[in-house]
Amino acid sequence: MNPPTATPGAPAGWLRRTVRARRVLAGAVVIGAGAWLWTALPHDELPAFGDYKDTSEKKTAFFDFLLPQIRAANEAILRDRHRLLGVRAELADDGNAGFFDEHWTRELAENYGLEPPGTLNAAFADRLLLRVDAIAPSLVLAQAANESAWGTSRFARHGNNLFGLRTYDGEGLVPHHRAEGKTFKVAAYPSVRASIKAYMANLNMDFRYRHLRQIRAEQRRQQRVVSGLALANGLLVYSSRGPDYVAEIQSIIRTNKLSQYDELE
Repeated sequence: MNPPTATPGAPAGWLRRTVRARRVLAGAVVIGAGAWLWTALPHDELPAFGDYKDTSEKKTAFFDFLLPQIRAANEAILRDRHRLLGVRAELADDGNAGFFDEHWTRELAENYGLEPPGTLNAAFADRLLLRVDAIAPSLVLAQAANESAWGTSRFARHGNNLFGLRTYDGEGLVPHHRAEGKTFKVAAYPSVRASIKAYMANLNMDFRYRHLRQIRAEQRRQQRVVSGLALANGLLVYSSRGPDYVAEIQSIIRTNKLSQYDELE
């Protein structure tokens, strides 16, 4: 049986419902495909990068290992972003996104640390879009290399933590040189994938990285590639070293020509 087609006399409401139904179905398909892609990635157990004697070979192996994981994580975020852009368009057009899209948007907002209003609107979707976006692969690779000593640090080897993320809930690894009176630990993750996901969520949600998100939004507005070199300017509070840390991350990106992995999404 052929699906119904729109006719010139079809009510606008019917057309909107048809578009919404198709988007929900398409969303379910891409979510399923994305879940398959994520689980189908090569096993993400951290290789023994410390065994490499040649620095160039170690760097190549490190980037080759991480890049597919980073791209898969970004693709999952971008699927949500694409659907959210559709919801935003409907909210702007008629102030209503339909039951399923509205429910999905509210859940997405909560996952990204935003309290949705009683009535969804385009302005709230714009706020959420600032958070639901990819992180430039060059930035992820450079920070992972810096924070994990190219995958050889204790926190990387024993906790899959490639980004120096801390925890205060009692779980994690205690730094050997933690200052007296400090209670934080370095977070431990069940996999490298989980570490990447937590890192991206941190940059996309923490209020301290609002400037990074604003830089990214401006690059989107100008239809430019989201650049790791540019996003690094939003990392002033990532390390107590401030501007020196930002300069070091940018140097890693330039020296290793990592900007080639940043793409216009």
